[in-house]
Amino acid sequence: MASVPSPQRQDDDGRTAAFAFLWVLIGFKVVTMVLIFVHLRTFDSFLVLAASFWFWLPVVGFLIAGPVIFRYRLLRLRARREQLRRSEWMVEQDQPRDSRAEIRG
Repeated sequence: MASVPSPQRQDDDGRTAAFAFLWVLIGFKVVTMVLIFVHLRTFDSFLVLAASFWFWLPVVGFLIAGPVIFRYRLLRLRARREQLRRSEWMVEQDQPRDSRAEIRG
């Protein structure tokens, strides 16, 4: 008997496929622009390429902003967790984390 994939698994597969499609689309666009600019090294060709690419900048910005915002929030959360840990255990700011093991013996 074949097992039915869970809705969570199907959602993850759909998200992965969507991001793969977007990255391939953007990659193809960038590679095409580079090839055109390599063969036609004029300022006019640069202007035409820039005019045809400007509306992709928000898409690229949105795709890059997701991981950057996630990393920023993760670092902020870790700093807050460390601050709460230090305040709970009354550990001084410059005391290393592993020094408590030496005190316990």
